[in-house]
Amino acid sequence: MAEARTLTDVKTALAEKYEHLARLTHSDTRKKKLYNRALRYRRQVAQLGHGQK
Repeated sequence: MAEARTLTDVKTALAEKYEHLARLTHSDTRKKKLYNRALRYRRQVAQLGHGQK
């Protein structure tokens, strides 16, 4: 249980990091890539949360 919680925290932090980087960049291509990477981590967090119930 604690391991899943830690994993969720790490993946959420990574998603926030990539969203922040996407807001800072001016390149549309890089922005899209970073937002997609953040979305991937958000989906993984949702999947982990769904598996705990």
